[in-house]
Amino acid sequence: MNFSAAVKEQMEGRLVRLDYLVEFRFASSTVRLWNGFGPLGTQDSKVWEGLAGLGSLTGLQQAINGTAPEQTLTLSGVDARFASIARGEREEYYGRAVLVYLQFFDEAWQTLDSPYAVSMRLMDRLTQTMAQGEDGPVYTVSVSAETPFVTRRRPGFGYLTDRDQQQRYPGDRGLERVAGIDQKTIIFPDY
Repeated sequence: MNFSAAVKEQMEGRLVRLDYLVEFRFASSTVRLWNGFGPLGTQDSKVWEGLAGLGSLTGLQQAINGTAPEQTLTLSGVDARFASIARGEREEYYGRAVLVYLQFFDEAWQTLDSPYAVSMRLMDRLTQTMAQGEDGPVYTVSVSAETPFVTRRRPGFGYLTDRDQQQRYPGDRGLERVAGIDQKTIIFPDY
């Protein structure tokens, strides 16, 4: 059998550590963070900036029973560049993806395998605060993110109605006949 490096380490009775990696896909750039010290290069050739143990991740849960839970990521100790994105325009982050990964490490904190994706959310709100620390300003950013399924309880034609399409793109006729198509029987091939 082909077991991953993390599974092999566990089967040998060795200590296996894990940590979260968080990737923010902003409009202008992608920011990758982890809660360790210094930059981390993973086996998928990505580099993650360290938060020196100051980050926290709450609300990470599986959507069950038809719920779409909101996730809040609070990051303290981020650099001024990340904080400026939080202060920026809403278009920079709203509806953009934030991905959470699990990364397994061996006893010496060397990566085992590539990161495993565990959550994909869409950013909704960003808030930023600044406090004066011993070595200068300390920025704290809170990101609220929702699952892509948060709007799944819309009515049947909530996304594909001519009225909605006309509001988005006036004059477009692409959806003017969609409303009755779910009740229509199309015989194919028609000999």
